[in-house]
Amino acid sequence: MVDTTHQESPATGGSPRPRRHGRRKVIGAGLGVLAVAAAGGGVYWATRGPQNPVESTPAPDWTPRPHVPAADLDTKWVGVQTHTVSVAEDFGRWLGRPLDCVVVFNSDADWAAISGPWFAMVPPEGQDWGQWVRDDPDNRTLVVSTGLVPAGPPQDWRERGAAGEYDEHWTLFARNLVDKGLGRSIVRLGWELNGDWYETHYIGETEDEREQWKAYFRRIVEMITAVEGAEFEIDFNIAEGQQDSVGIAEMYPGDDWVDIIGVDVYDSYISPIDPTARWEEKDAKVNSLSAVIAFAAERDKPISIPEWAMVAEGRTQGGGDSPEFIDQIADAVVRADVRYQAYFNVPEGGVGMTLDDAPAGRAAFLERFGASGDAGPTRS
Repeated sequence: MVDTTHQESPATGGSPRPRRHGRRKVIGAGLGVLAVAAAGGGVYWATRGPQNPVESTPAPDWTPRPHVPAADLDTKWVGVQTHTVSVAEDFGRWLGRPLDCVVVFNSDADWAAISGPWFAMVPPEGQDWGQWVRDDPDNRTLVVSTGLVPAGPPQDWRERGAAGEYDEHWTLFARNLVDKGLGRSIVRLGWELNGDWYETHYIGETEDEREQWKAYFRRIVEMITAVEGAEFEIDFNIAEGQQDSVGIAEMYPGDDWVDIIGVDVYDSYISPIDPTARWEEKDAKVNSLSAVIAFAAERDKPISIPEWAMVAEGRTQGGGDSPEFIDQIADAVVRADVRYQAYFNVPEGGVGMTLDDAPAGRAAFLERFGASGDAGPTRS
């Protein structure tokens, strides 16, 4: 059974460990595919260590896709993060319009888990997200969040990845998604990379580590987009704020390898109580939402807000039921070129509440993102 809990980042008060988020399913895979996926898992890290030097493999031929202007990708899709398909569908009915996307989180247990995503290969009951996409592929998109290596990686995993050591796993990852009808997914590769709470995709403390991370990110993009039938969009997704004080420009891997520039935003760890003052303080941080919007606009890229939510009052200095926060996010969505946004509508990971626990915020969300709202989709 897949762990369907969400271990949130310290940005919202959760455990500083790799996070997991359970979701959906795709049709069952053949034993042959599963056997190939398993070949990369389990004891893989046991064969790697300081005594095993990094050996570089020539990168495959790869041609970047033509640039698509941000305005052409300004769909303003509405998404959600929740645990089951039925709950997501209920959410769409409440909105008065179907959801455009749902965010899922890949397992990082081993290479077999990464390259054979649970929601595509062996989904739990009620989490058949692949079938959800296949039932209406022209109007539904999966946002796949994945780490870059399995849990407990060697210290030099960034260098090894950049050298091509893990290429086969990423090719298999892409083939499995394509085979299950998920070749048009948005891949949220190494999400919240600037948070050191994620050992499987943290960009690193040093400039050398960050450069290796960027090279590895580029290598993964080249591997997965080269697979026949793959039409993935790549979301480079940071966490809002100054977790390590490194600005987004220092972490960015380059325009050719990025389709969407994302930022996760939660109403937490802000001391002022007044909603206006809270937003102003958030906006002054490194890697704030407005800073990411400006950075993306300079590159003619759309943004995403893959995770955002009101946060319960308490030790994380959450703003509680805040229609003002909902409106501030909605206003940003209206002004910017936005590919998608997804509300984190589960209480795990320090969020502590859902829209059902916040009647004023819930009403504001429906007004702004519902069927007649001004922050909803601009086109299907």
